[in-house]
Amino acid sequence: MSALNTMQIGDLEILSVFDGSAKVLATATYQTGGGQAGLGGSKGGDAADWEPHQDLLDDGKVEFVFGGFVVRGAADRVILVDGGVGATPDPQYRLSGGKLLDGLAAIGVAPGDVTDVLFTHLHFDHIGWASTAGTPTFPNATYRCDRRDWEHFVGSDNFATERLRPVENHFEPWDGDAAIAPGVDVRLCAGHTPGSALVVLSSGSQRALLLGDVVHCAVELLDDEWAGVADVDPVMAQQARNALARELEGSDVPVAAAHFPGLRFGRVLAGQGRRQWVFD
Repeated sequence: MSALNTMQIGDLEILSVFDGSAKVLATATYQTGGGQAGLGGSKGGDAADWEPHQDLLDDGKVEFVFGGFVVRGAADRVILVDGGVGATPDPQYRLSGGKLLDGLAAIGVAPGDVTDVLFTHLHFDHIGWASTAGTPTFPNATYRCDRRDWEHFVGSDNFATERLRPVENHFEPWDGDAAIAPGVDVRLCAGHTPGSALVVLSSGSQRALLLGDVVHCAVELLDDEWAGVADVDPVMAQQARNALARELEGSDVPVAAAHFPGLRFGRVLAGQGRRQWVFD
């Protein structure tokens, strides 16, 4: 697979780029993010919770895609949002990707063409291609994330430290909300990690959002009581998800999250009794 989906927002072109994927038992996945009343949402760990959401499952499993998004059309910038798992399995979950560079090549982007690498946060499955064998994978890029995440992960998390120390001289942090390039802004949405961010893309009257891991599966935008996945602060993460869901409901703004199947965009529709999700 290469570019899985393309979205045009005014002058901005957003292309999804595949690195790898995994299908995980849905109920087990949502026992990792708090999973009890008072610690973020409590739903998702029981099969009955999923009965109204079978359209988001494949034989009881959630498909999590790993990869990133390329944004072109912001002046002369070529921006990569998130960097997949990488070719080497991570030591904890043994997940691997390996296809990101092939995906970039398929859309005509060489590693040296990338001007900016934006990490929505610094979990292993977003930074795998930051460096390769101790050398920046994207030698001409400025690497960026929220300062809070750099301080939280680099030096204390072995995987993050290994992949990000080689790009330290190429690194420029942002603090909270920030403008990155014309039509490309980041917005702090802390909870999943201390500096977890989403990317706001705008051109003319059009707008789209890249959600990072503020949301892992669209079901989290439909039910305020749903649990999260591997949240550092489950309560704050749930508050961020619920506020985002209310913002998006009925707005017709296309959104994509870092692990959505096919890295596809979709929209949150206002429904009678509960919100609905549709993929574009």
